[in-house]
Amino acid sequence: MSENHNLILGIDGGGTKTVACLAQVVPDGSFHVVGRGQSGSSNLKAVGPEKALENLAEALDQAWSDAQVAPESVSLAVLGLSGAGRPEAQSLLQQWNTENRIAHKLSIVHDALPVLAAGTPDGSGVALIAGTGSVAFAADSNRKTAVVGGWGYWFGDEGSAFWLGQAALRAASLASDGRSPATQLLEAILDRLSISDPREMLTSLARCGDVRSAIAGLADLVSIAADQQDTAALEIVSQAAGHLAALVVAAAKQLELGMRFPLALAGGVLSGSQLIREALLGELAARGVSPDSVQLVTDPVNGCLKVAMCEITSQSSA
Repeated sequence: MSENHNLILGIDGGGTKTVACLAQVVPDGSFHVVGRGQSGSSNLKAVGPEKALENLAEALDQAWSDAQVAPESVSLAVLGLSGAGRPEAQSLLQQWNTENRIAHKLSIVHDALPVLAAGTPDGSGVALIAGTGSVAFAADSNRKTAVVGGWGYWFGDEGSAFWLGQAALRAASLASDGRSPATQLLEAILDRLSISDPREMLTSLARCGDVRSAIAGLADLVSIAADQQDTAALEIVSQAAGHLAALVVAAAKQLELGMRFPLALAGGVLSGSQLIREALLGELAARGVSPDSVQLVTDPVNGCLKVAMCEITSQSSA
């Protein structure tokens, strides 16, 4: 495979999907996207190494096909993947790159760094991701960074899609038992799972195979019910917003960013629910935080490309 010094690659991979973008480097220091591909999750912890690498390859193949050029080794690839922070995960990805000659150089970054790059004026501030999982990532003007949350669904990921789905199931089961007042969430979950007996919820979820994703897939039902003023759903939204605000505040505090800083938001929970975004900002205000700017980043892969361009510029000026 030949090497194309004018092409860079960005890949954003989370617990739900993976997006790959090929871009042409422009002489003025910008880039132009020429190919895009998408596949399933590439979170190594969530789906396992084999499936994660398969989905990475699928997204990349689609990007080359979309670009209508034969695959070749690009000069630089930046991967922002959830679940890729461990040394063994990074080693696996570097081996995948070497064996398949994806890029001359592969940079693996925290999956929130591209969100910060895409959603803040100069790459400093706080990025909050609430998708299948949840994490806050902060960077200051000296490029010192801090990570809060991102512990995974076993004992973390508060305010995430999984957390919301689990809370909805808990509210539905309590209402079914008569241990709490009735909630729209019960009927909504039964409809979503195509069942009529609440006692079938466990069996229905187990049949999905990927139970974590199946539970996370119920998150939107909370926002829908909350929009209709369902008491249980409104309480879940309030709790989620509090958890997410706590992530932001803790990340900013670690770097002494003060109470005003740029805030970038990403992930299906935040991009899919204005109600949760507004509740989050309300919780931040209650804690004395007033962001300089709030940017919703709906396509973090562009941040991967921005990080790649910053790296190229840095190398050129060195």
